Amino acid sequence: MSFSIGSKFFVGINLGWFEDKYGYDLGRSEFSDGPLWTYPPTASITANLAVPNIPQGQPYLSQHPEAIENYFAKVNGVNIVRLWLFEQLEGLVFTKDGNNNLSGIDPEFINNLVAVLDTANNHNIKVYLALFNSWDTNSSQPSGLDPSRIPKYQELFSARKQIILKIMQDPTDFCNNVLVPLANAIKDKPALFALDIMNEPESITEANMITQQQLKVFVEKVVQAISPSGIKVSVGCMRKNISMSFSSFVDFSDFHAYNNPNVPPPNSPPTTGAQARIGTYSPSDFSSKACILGECGYHPSSSPYDIAQETATLQDFLQSANSSGYAGALAWRYQDYKNPDGVLQTVLSFANTGPTIQDTGTVNATNGTTNSNTGTTNPTKKGCFIATAALDSEIHPHVQFLREYRDKVLLKSSHRKQFEKILDWYYSCSPPVAEAMNRDKNLKRVIKYMIVYPIVLSLKILVKLLGDELKD
Repeated sequence: MSFSIGSKFFVGINLGWFEDKYGYDLGRSEFSDGPLWTYPPTASITANLAVPNIPQGQPYLSQHPEAIENYFAKVNGVNIVRLWLFEQLEGLVFTKDGNNNLSGIDPEFINNLVAVLDTANNHNIKVYLALFNSWDTNSSQPSGLDPSRIPKYQELFSARKQIILKIMQDPTDFCNNVLVPLANAIKDKPALFALDIMNEPESITEANMITQQQLKVFVEKVVQAISPSGIKVSVGCMRKNISMSFSSFVDFSDFHAYNNPNVPPPNSPPTTGAQARIGTYSPSDFSSKACILGECGYHPSSSPYDIAQETATLQDFLQSANSSGYAGALAWRYQDYKNPDGVLQTVLSFANTGPTIQDTGTVNATNGTTNSNTGTTNPTKKGCFIATAALDSEIHPHVQFLREYRDKVLLKSSHRKQFEKILDWYYSCSPPVAEAMNRDKNLKRVIKYMIVYPIVLSLKILVKLLGDELKD
């Protein structure tokens, strides 16, 4: 996974969940709403929905494995699909002692997720996995439910909400009993792109369910637990500034951007376009990490609804994200629009152009700057693409050393012009090499141990022995 200028700009789409099976597509749920819909609809429900109940039957994908191939065949041509995992606690196994503690993960869930990743790989598509959906803590009474069953719905909803908040306040059981086994099962799958710890966590903090500090601690602990697996991690935030606040301890940033879904107040300025909503990517905003738009487009809840704006707004977001220096953009679920084929085709057509990550002309995605007077790039600020790919971090001490050696030794020596020509050649050919390294772990390992480490060691010895004499 490379985020260097000139490498692939990731064009994707949100799957969210298969078909309309929110909460039971991949795995079974011990907090299922199935009892709420039993016939006759006015019959009393005796089960206690606030405790885990042994689920009956199989999850949707176990019964309909063909749905996996059908989906990926339809979106064939995109780079990334974002899939939600534990919505409404599906796939999670709990203790039956009345404490509702996490004890494991449903084997059927793992089997179906592996099938998803394998099928995605057959179509050369990466999968971005979102663990929790924060909106599951927001009460939304299901339509069509008999009024006599509303108290039972509230019982179920309250239990789900408290479990999610409990996990966020102390993720120890989640990390040990769910996250680590999950990572071990999928970490070597080539289609795995990254994990999104929580979809739009602001809905929880802004409702004062937990504090911003508790949220940060939760994210940090999950990152620490997943780090040994080598899986990349982010947080799909609702707001850019919140995404920026997490950037120092995730591998890349992610925020969501839509048009204004509601009618603006009287006498207010017109709704601004995508460029004004997302701004220009600046590495200083994101701790020198790349940033993607994990969701974007025309909001399905827009009012009044203009079907003609579905594809136009999405096209605006995709183009603006690319031209503004972001590393990728994922449209929302095409199934949720009135012109789903048009939305999907817009994504596929944009992906087909093969966009690359752009240098915005003001701030470069690898900590670089461009000279606004001449339009030429300052080579002292470009990235160490191959070392960054080998060491999986732009802030690794070895990468920082190489930058300092370049800036303080090579480009201050009496042979600066010759070194600038060499560096210009390096910057033109190294992004494809870095991209190949991120696709091939064996190549990355060879370059890391046979090239990067020896060069760093040799240069450190030279600096120790010769110091300022190297500039002569």
